[in-house]
Amino acid sequence: MHLGPICDCTLCRIEVRLLDNLAAVETNSFADVAESSQLRRYSSVSGLLSFLWTSPADARSDELLCELLNVRASRPAVIESLLVLVFVPMLHRTIHRAAKYQSTLSEEDITQQALSFLLQFLRSEEMKTRRSHFAFAISRIVKRQVFEWARREGTTKALLCRDDDQFPTLAVDESFERHAQLRHFLHRCVMKGELTDGELDLLIQFKLGETGGEDFANSNGHASNAVRQRLKRLLAKLRRLAK
Repeated sequence: MHLGPICDCTLCRIEVRLLDNLAAVETNSFADVAESSQLRRYSSVSGLLSFLWTSPADARSDELLCELLNVRASRPAVIESLLVLVFVPMLHRTIHRAAKYQSTLSEEDITQQALSFLLQFLRSEEMKTRRSHFAFAISRIVKRQVFEWARREGTTKALLCRDDDQFPTLAVDESFERHAQLRHFLHRCVMKGELTDGELDLLIQFKLGETGGEDFANSNGHASNAVRQRLKRLLAKLRRLAK
């Protein structure tokens, strides 16, 4: 059961703002967005939300979600706000679990991603053609995407936050996926102008390459200690970017 904000987390604060924004619809009636007999049974937004928050994912709730999706084009902002509120309980549990799963990730970042995944799926072609099991499909895809994102981001931060003065290369038996995730993060920093091409080359040489620090320093005419100090500063910058 969920009848309103339950804590002071980012999602609950967003929920309060959405409820406030829907106050006009709440006080007038639900008729201006309700175009079907099913939705017209509810005189207010709060009545509809109370039912969907407390009811099981059965045929009746499935029918209501279907109709909300069908009338979304007429009032997209109102209906999408309603749909976000409908799934707040699921989002709240998912965000809390993801924060425990990857403690290095901030709750605000997880919330932002969860809401983004929800809205993307609500607007997807799959949702336009779906005719049943809306709550199940939406919950499943959002949970999966949140945890996949949390795993990728957590892995990237773990790789960047290794505290090793010698800057050893990554173990050979580490998975290709972990290397790819780190490369993606580094190239994204370059695209945003947060990392230069030269800095990227230096990081790849030391963190992902096969050669040692002395070999790279000698080949570029720099003292090994100077390069090592440069890497320390560079990794400190990347740790800040990864937060």
